[in-house]
Amino acid sequence: MNFLLNLFNIPSSEYNDWEIRVTSGLSYVTWTILAILFIGALFCFWSGLSRIQSPRKKFLIFGLRVLTFIFISAILFQPELELKKTRELKNTVAVLLDNSKSMSIKTFPEEITRATILTKAFQANRQYFEDLKKKFRLEIYYSSNQLEPVSLNDAIRLYKPNGVGTDFKNVFKELKKRHDGRSLKGIVLFSDGGDLEEGFEEISPVMMEIVDSLEAPIYSLQTGSNESFKDLSVSRLDAPDFGFLYQPIKVEAVIDAFAVGNKNIPVTLKEGNKILISKNLEIKEGQTRYRVQLEFIPNTLGVNVYKISVPLISGESIISNNTKEFRIKTVKDRMRILHLTGRPGWDSRFLREVLINNPKVDLLSFFILRSLSDDVAASTSELSLIPFPSNLLFSDYLASFDLVIFQNFKFEPFIEKKFLENIRAYVHNGGAFLMIGGELSFQGGGYEKTPVEKVLPLKIHDRMELFSEAEFNAQIGEQYWRHPILRLEKNEKQNQVAWNSLPKLNGLNAGLKAVPGAQVLIHDGSSKTTGSSPVFSILKFGKGKSMAMATDSSWNWNFLKIGEGGSGRYYQTFWNNVVAWVAGGPETQSLLIETDRERYAEKEKVLMKIKTLGEDFNPFKKADIEIVIRSISKKIEILRKRLTTDENGEANFEFLPKSEGFFSAEVKWKKESETLNSETRFGVFSNSAEFEKPKINNILLETFAKISGGGYRVLKENSDLKDIVFSASKVREKTGSATFGLWDNWFSFGLIVGLLALDWLLRRRSGLS
Repeated sequence: MNFLLNLFNIPSSEYNDWEIRVTSGLSYVTWTILAILFIGALFCFWSGLSRIQSPRKKFLIFGLRVLTFIFISAILFQPELELKKTRELKNTVAVLLDNSKSMSIKTFPEEITRATILTKAFQANRQYFEDLKKKFRLEIYYSSNQLEPVSLNDAIRLYKPNGVGTDFKNVFKELKKRHDGRSLKGIVLFSDGGDLEEGFEEISPVMMEIVDSLEAPIYSLQTGSNESFKDLSVSRLDAPDFGFLYQPIKVEAVIDAFAVGNKNIPVTLKEGNKILISKNLEIKEGQTRYRVQLEFIPNTLGVNVYKISVPLISGESIISNNTKEFRIKTVKDRMRILHLTGRPGWDSRFLREVLINNPKVDLLSFFILRSLSDDVAASTSELSLIPFPSNLLFSDYLASFDLVIFQNFKFEPFIEKKFLENIRAYVHNGGAFLMIGGELSFQGGGYEKTPVEKVLPLKIHDRMELFSEAEFNAQIGEQYWRHPILRLEKNEKQNQVAWNSLPKLNGLNAGLKAVPGAQVLIHDGSSKTTGSSPVFSILKFGKGKSMAMATDSSWNWNFLKIGEGGSGRYYQTFWNNVVAWVAGGPETQSLLIETDRERYAEKEKVLMKIKTLGEDFNPFKKADIEIVIRSISKKIEILRKRLTTDENGEANFEFLPKSEGFFSAEVKWKKESETLNSETRFGVFSNSAEFEKPKINNILLETFAKISGGGYRVLKENSDLKDIVFSASKVREKTGSATFGLWDNWFSFGLIVGLLALDWLLRRRSGLS
């Protein structure tokens, strides 16, 4: 070593080890060919020395030639000298502490958790680990589906059995990766063996291969035993994501029972504290798995949280798996619409066609084919297809409809005036009403100074205005281009082009004025001095909505340009937008809170986005809002915070749940004279899959020890681990190096030239050419 350092003029304190490496990139085939050529050349050379009589001179010349070939071969190998600075390291011993959720299961007869056995045994052997630390590099990890490093001092202080799940394949792969190129002398594994992917009879070939690749003995310390294990659980649940209002929903629960005995237990389905259904389940000794089907009928819209539970049994090893919560979004199967038409016409025909073809609509239509003043030579009973059930429609059944449409309809003599008050109350309590124009609507229908007029977004004047047949272009109110009813195209510019492309209308109920609070979405644009007449207007009335279409010619948008392929679909889109606005989807709300997902894992942040829009559905800037987050499962308020929306009417909020369960996030906005609110619900789920196989897998732990050449034992609180010993052989780590080529220098080439010259000289003196 000192000779090499002196040769390259390097201080002896800088490097303490050396190594010669071959860097040639020639293939084996090339080397084989060169070897054959070298041997053939030496054979020919030896044959050429037959004239030399002196054996001494003959072998000297041949030896020089062989030495030359050796040096040439060495150059072809391209050798390099690496001078290294190394230091001595300790070997590594890894200690894996299983912190998965299954470690919280009780073990009997001690009635303490597996985690407690782990922590007490670790503490009892604290000195053993301190001694290991002196001889080895001691690495301690929490182990579940991944490795989490922890110090010896914090290992027990910070230990909590809350890991997502046990995945020994991933854990051992990560451990091998961490020690790639370093010596791992052994593994001490504290665990219950609860890997869901491995069976209780034998382990998979993939797992065996991974364990063998570690090249280190595993000492499996089993935390607890399966003696007297008892458990009753709701292990799995099969429920739909959504259901329909007033329609049956079926849920299937998988119930597992271990050592419960022969008994009958109730399986209960609840919504909050209300019991929806309960079924009796007969548990039989020797059978561990049961399937129970439950059926219920939801009666409230929105996201509802339900809970299936089984009773707690005395002496259970696990008490957290007796209940399982789930959520179902309840929606209406279809919107019920009552459509009354006073006179058949193109407008009513096309509207009815749109409503019938809408899969979300359940339509009930009544067409008045004749009035009492019509001169017909037949009695009323003979001309009536069905009697008009006004008493039932506007008393008993009115609340069952989502939207009531009066299209060119005069209520007398078909509806008694007293029932008009029912319509007003219906809208005030959350219903929706639409009046569509014509000669029998508004003034022509006699609705002035009636309860229906109080609902309408338009004021009907006392004086009688004639129904105008003049043509006009529908004009959109400048600020309403973003309103969801007027959204014929998603792109705003394309939407304006679409409205401008619609044909003219040719019928208008004149003399109507918008009431305070109403929004005139479409007007006729007739006069800038006296003011344009409203065509389509909307109004929020109490909890409900009302609309007025002051024309009977909207069918023009469908009929006139069908041949040109222009506006037919826009007509359908417009009326479907009206239906959607009544239904109250997210796109129709001026205050909206949304989460980026509906389901979250534990320790995962919930991202919420809040939007505030004006009545015209343009962004409402700098809105002061309040967000309230509640736990549905625990029925408590968790957080209340005030926020302000930005220039785009938006606000973002992050929330980190501290526990699993279902939560609601409600946002409130005091907007002028009203308070708006919007709510969303989300679930935070822990990975409870470990409780599907709650028993200790001793076969898996024993196999780890057998394959790796380690050991296996059942751990007790006071177990002594001193008999677990590891080899303490030395390991060296390179901290620095310098590389020098041994072939690409004048010395190497000069040596070969010198050998060839000496060979030539001896051959000449011996009389050879």
